Amino acid sequence: MHTRFTLLIGAMLLHGAVSAGGAACVMAKFQGETLDYALVVGKSHPVEAQELAQDELRKKGYANYYKNLDVMRAQNLSNLDHAYVIVIRSVFKDLRGRDRSAMGCGFSAVSYTDAEWDAVRDLQVYFWGWKPDQHGYEVVRKLQY
Repeated sequence: MHTRFTLLIGAMLLHGAVSAGGAACVMAKFQGETLDYALVVGKSHPVEAQELAQDELRKKGYANYYKNLDVMRAQNLSNLDHAYVIVIRSVFKDLRGRDRSAMGCGFSAVSYTDAEWDAVRDLQVYFWGWKPDQHGYEVVRKLQY
């Protein structure tokens, strides 16, 4: 049985059935504001991409932005070997009239349009009060890997 399993894994690796690709979009946040982001794409695994993105934000000073209260959050991860990527940003007032900023990242194997929809969903998940038709957004980064 062990030999069969080894042969099966070997065949899958040779034919690309087991593939690993990855990307991560990590946000630096503080008191309801998205301050910055880091996007790492094309790594062997999403966790590796996430760690590199967090390191990038730490180098920018977000590891101790303000009395250790800042937050680095892996907001969207992808395990796609190749993808369309969109990063969006919105600056708006919340229900209390306070200025806010939020960002979203989207990935798609199909198109930039699908990646943009994924970015909109991503932003809504992390800022439930944001409405794309009411608050709007701009595309700040668009790439393919």
